Amino acid sequence: MGLKSWIAEKLNPAQPYIASQDPYNVPQSIVDYKTAFREIEVVHRSIEMVINALVSIPFVVDGGAAKKINKLLNVKPNPFEDRVRLFRRAFLDFYLDGNAFFYYDKESLYLLPANDVEVVADSKTFISHYNYLIYDQQTDWYGFAKETTRDAKITFTPDEIVQVKSDNDQSIFRGDSKLKNLQRLFELYYELLDFQRQFFKNNAIPGLVLKTDNVLSSKIKERMLESWRASYSNIFNGARSPAILDGGLDIDRFSEVKFNELDFENSVERIQMDIAKAIGVPYVLLKSGNNANIAANEVLFYNHTILPVLNQFCSAFEHFFNNATSILPDKRSVSALQPDLRTQAQYYSTLVNTGIITPDEARGGLGMREMRVDETNCIRVPQNITGSATDPSQGGRPSEDEIQIITQDDEDLANE
Repeated sequence: MGLKSWIAEKLNPAQPYIASQDPYNVPQSIVDYKTAFREIEVVHRSIEMVINALVSIPFVVDGGAAKKINKLLNVKPNPFEDRVRLFRRAFLDFYLDGNAFFYYDKESLYLLPANDVEVVADSKTFISHYNYLIYDQQTDWYGFAKETTRDAKITFTPDEIVQVKSDNDQSIFRGDSKLKNLQRLFELYYELLDFQRQFFKNNAIPGLVLKTDNVLSSKIKERMLESWRASYSNIFNGARSPAILDGGLDIDRFSEVKFNELDFENSVERIQMDIAKAIGVPYVLLKSGNNANIAANEVLFYNHTILPVLNQFCSAFEHFFNNATSILPDKRSVSALQPDLRTQAQYYSTLVNTGIITPDEARGGLGMREMRVDETNCIRVPQNITGSATDPSQGGRPSEDEIQIITQDDEDLANE
């Protein structure tokens, strides 16, 4: 059996059916999510907080071509962008589109806008290729630019693209936006604010009622209303309009609903809390003021939101480079996940004094420069451990003859 036939037999037998069900994974419309990110304060602040935390954690690269990959991920990904700028856009694409696509030309790392990339499935392996779809920019009769359909594309092979995909229950090739499950909350938030705005304008509920027993024509009513608005503009100011009841009509009541009874503030805050919670940000981190649980919420934020996202990026880069290189997020750079200095000092002191690590290793763990001298580069033998614990060939329990000699010496000293 040849190598090619062996590889062919080891391929996923279900792949042709998977690819046929979803051959072209075109980008979905994320206009609503972009709008929510721009217009809803809690969405923008939550995602911004997540991105700030993600870019502040470098990658720990070890083994294989660690030096080259470390430069790409932590120092200078390409000649035109720094690391923070590149990954901020990548993390934003990951949240808004559900995917991040990096182009690697064997020397530098670039980011492709995720919502312009099409994933084409392969019937034998997994992904056939990636298409970067180009909008056909045209100008109208007046000379203004307009976007038409995507009629041109640039093709990339799988060994040129690093794809980081979020969860999607419909496709294994493209991820869904992290904000997709918040669509109903966005709609409710907009409706609530719109109702609040209309309530403030209050054009539907009159502020005062003009009554007369005569029947007035429409023109007289309009003229009277205009006269009242002009004379008392400081009262109306574009808000409440007076009502006119003629022909002896009377009014019982309009509405006794008061603004404080509608509880707008708590309703808006509850929606904001649900949005922040769905994005993965504890709401207490978005509120000002001191809180006794802020440290615990920071740990929760990093362990359940930040690190899982970074692990997805690390796994994608490990799989792409595939040269025995280990890539992990540097947890030691996160101050919220580290114990306080007193606890760290006691921890490392115990390890040094019990002979588990060297003083130089302890200094490295504390973020201090290693001295690299003989005294700090050797394991310290604890002074309270004697006998066979340090050297099995020496010490231990004295023999019976030695015990008798020691006992006799003690008796002689006592007699003297």
